[in-house]
Amino acid sequence: MHLSAVLLLLLLDAGGEAFRICAFNTQRLTLAKVAREHVMDTLVPIVARCDIMVLQEVVDSSDSAIRLLIRELNRFGDSGPYEYLSSPQLGRSTYMEKYVYVYRSRKTNVLESYVYNDKDDLFAREPFVAHFTLPSNGLPSVVLVPLHTTPKAVEKELNALHDVFLDVTRHWQSKDVILLGDFNADCASLPKKRLGELMLRTQAGFHWAISDEEDTTVRASTHCAYDRIVLHGKRARDLLQAAGAFRFPEIFQLSEAEALNISDHYPVEVELSQAASRLQPFGLASLLLLSLLLPLLPPPLDLVA
Repeated sequence: MHLSAVLLLLLLDAGGEAFRICAFNTQRLTLAKVAREHVMDTLVPIVARCDIMVLQEVVDSSDSAIRLLIRELNRFGDSGPYEYLSSPQLGRSTYMEKYVYVYRSRKTNVLESYVYNDKDDLFAREPFVAHFTLPSNGLPSVVLVPLHTTPKAVEKELNALHDVFLDVTRHWQSKDVILLGDFNADCASLPKKRLGELMLRTQAGFHWAISDEEDTTVRASTHCAYDRIVLHGKRARDLLQAAGAFRFPEIFQLSEAEALNISDHYPVEVELSQAASRLQPFGLASLLLLSLLLPLLPPPLDLVA
């Protein structure tokens, strides 16, 4: 292929990649945990795969762990810059968690966010809802609703999640909503029969992108689809290209014991095709590549009539 054609393909590809939204139960993410080099060396490329990553089980009252993660992400190639949005500490006892959105700010930004008003105390950790822009003319924004259920009340919390969905649609007048997180929606926490009776299953319009057969657990001794992503809205569903768990131990060639230092869950993700259809600015690596290749181009041909 002619070199100029290769460069043209690079230009087109820079603005045409899919937009990836992920959720990851990081299993008690603390400053001490991310300060371990082997943990950070794996966590950074996991998060960097995603344009928006929703982290759960963040046990970090000062946000020190997240700030350290953001610093390392912004040093990781030219995939950033990254910013984050953190919820308050949420919980019913001395054990508190946060939901944290880590996002690539050259491709998306936060329009608004709020903690769901759980006046009936249905959730152990009420959802921290955020409205994000998307680099798409077909779907200019989407609402994300994360939830980390408690295993003792999975069915109650997931049915209450439908009320959160209704609250979101009233708040922003948007039907394009993505519900995501560690739902504990399988195995002993929620048998298949009870799963099928949830309002998010029986009401029309909800698409469970992570299938019931998916394994989102790291341990070889378990096979459970705990972590889920559920889409609502025709525009969001029309853009859905792929969904699944990211099996990071296989990708990074980690033993089970090494992987469990990161988490006992796999991240789950969806890819929205054409969501990055607007022209994106080049990163530093792309600019350097172009500067090296341009001098190699042959001079323009003199056309003879």
